[in-house]
Amino acid sequence: MGQQISNHTQTVINKLPEKVAKHAALVQESGFLTYEEFLGRVAELNDVTAKLASGQDKHLLFEVQPGSDSSAFWKVVVRIICTKINKTTGIVEASRILNLYQFIQLYKDITSQASGVLAQSGTSEEAAESLMSVSSCQASFWMGRVKQLTDEEECCICMDGRADLILPCAHSFCQKCIDKW
Repeated sequence: MGQQISNHTQTVINKLPEKVAKHAALVQESGFLTYEEFLGRVAELNDVTAKLASGQDKHLLFEVQPGSDSSAFWKVVVRIICTKINKTTGIVEASRILNLYQFIQLYKDITSQASGVLAQSGTSEEAAESLMSVSSCQASFWMGRVKQLTDEEECCICMDGRADLILPCAHSFCQKCIDKW
């Protein structure tokens, strides 16, 4: 019976507009994610970004914000700090805080793109040059994606206004809807 519900859910998701389907898939994925799998993904993302940044000055580092995962409701309150570090100087150039939903989005984006780039890196000199051109700005590129993810929140009531308040559960509201509420 569980498989029927899953197949039915997938059929419904496939009929939704792309943005809503992506959101539903991410929410579904986060629902089944265990804490150990989550920590594994944080470590994997650090490994992938380190490989992409090999030989580069800048590097992204992901870490769970201390204390944000100590509750039984960790999926709602956990925060992941994404930091862009200059490896030469050790100076933090930028930092953003992601919720679980945003982290899963970024994880999927980075790992899917990196898998193709890293798979090609050993096959030819041309692929190695391609890897260098992608990774030369990868930390800045991915930090831009992090900024986009954390800035693009829209009001979940009117779906029109830019979010002024984002709750720990990742629901976001514009000021107009907050005032009405």
